[in-house]
Amino acid sequence: MSSRSEALRQEILSARCVLCVQPHYDDNDIAAGGSFARMADAGAAVHYLTVTDNLAGVLDAELSDAEAIARTRAEQEAAGREIGVHSQLRLDLPDAGEWSEVELRTRVIEEIRRLRPDYVFTCDPWLPHEAHRDHLRTGIAVAEAVMFHGMPRFRTRPEVDATYADGGDHEIRGLVLYFTREPNLAIDIGATRERKHRAIDAYRAQLQGENLAGIHAGIAAMERLWGEPDGVEHAEAFKLLRPGQLHVGLAPERRPGA
Repeated sequence: MSSRSEALRQEILSARCVLCVQPHYDDNDIAAGGSFARMADAGAAVHYLTVTDNLAGVLDAELSDAEAIARTRAEQEAAGREIGVHSQLRLDLPDAGEWSEVELRTRVIEEIRRLRPDYVFTCDPWLPHEAHRDHLRTGIAVAEAVMFHGMPRFRTRPEVDATYADGGDHEIRGLVLYFTREPNLAIDIGATRERKHRAIDAYRAQLQGENLAGIHAGIAAMERLWGEPDGVEHAEAFKLLRPGQLHVGLAPERRPGA
């Protein structure tokens, strides 16, 4: 375990508020549920923002759209109770459908201004071979929102923008990417791993039978792999980027505590 990795880890776990933006209702928990549970246990307000309506992945074709959405929302609420999620916001953009990255960026900026998170989490849009456009578009829109949220000419709702402009200093300390091949920190989830996997079990509208068992097995293998460098049994891996690293690469990486 390097001193730098430990400093990054402690920095993340000291967050008081995090915004976690996921393309689909289960992504946050599959990728990072153990870490979010640790943050919630430490007193952080963990807010989930789900981009799509999740309909494309619902396995029961006999359900109406309204029935399917009601089911996925109930499953997400149950999973959120396991993790300790403070709030759930859903945008209900069409799953695997057409929607605007600019629209999503604006909605994420609005939530950043409303919640004032220390960190924003999302999926890595630069993951090699990622084919799901919901993941690609979500990651890019969130990264741009982290860049642009403090610029006054990027407007959301007037009442949100006015309160943010008058509310004093707010700094996003980092964009934190999961589903990444280039992690620079890992978080030990030994104490919260069972809750994470119980949360994943809640998503039965889209995960059943051998598929669900395979998801658990694949996640467990990655948790062990990510834990090996630090000598822990189970961990989750992330890429922490400072906002200044998100455009043209001229800003140096800020050291932990700087």
